[in-house]
Amino acid sequence: MSSADPAHALLLGRLAQEGDTPLALLPVSGGPRGDGALAVSSTRLWLTQPHLLGGPSVASVPLTSVGAVRVEATRGLLGTGGGLRVELVVDGRPVRWRTRASREAADDFAAAVAAARRAGP
Repeated sequence: MSSADPAHALLLGRLAQEGDTPLALLPVSGGPRGDGALAVSSTRLWLTQPHLLGGPSVASVPLTSVGAVRVEATRGLLGTGGGLRVELVVDGRPVRWRTRASREAADDFAAAVAAARRAGP
């Protein structure tokens, strides 16, 4: 994700305001409303998500609320090729996003979440 990406910049700015440092970042698709980003720090999972009207919002949850992260390949629509889906379990419910990142970047993000969860607060 480039620093020119608005979702990335917003997320990094918010983490800095909170005195937090991202361990990993991952761009995610916000569907027809635009793109967002996920970040993991040593204690929280962060998300920036676009809105239909107005600017994007940033939210976070403690890593104690986050379960397993799974990355899987998806099939694309008629000739569009496949992509990746990232599924996180948050408060016992699966939440899914698509990402334009490479498989390696998505796997690295999942590993960073798992490592931060194991390390605990």
